[in-house]
Amino acid sequence: MTPQYEPRDFTAALGYLIEECGEVLAAAGKTLRWGLSSVNPELPVSEQETNKAWLLREIKDVEAAIARVRRLMP
Repeated sequence: MTPQYEPRDFTAALGYLIEECGEVLAAAGKTLRWGLSSVNPELPVSEQETNKAWLLREIKDVEAAIARVRRLMP
């Protein structure tokens, strides 16, 4: 994450966690619907990734957001 966008207080960290949870839900939903090995055919080939890779990337982001909330929680 670019330092200028890094959440600096609990409220901002909680908002960021909510956003990341939405992204992991989207990845999980597409994975459930289309499978782990499917890719988004509407993206250019150079930007395509499997649903598995997308889901794992979003899970990693949620884990980092959870850690940030814990660190900043009053």
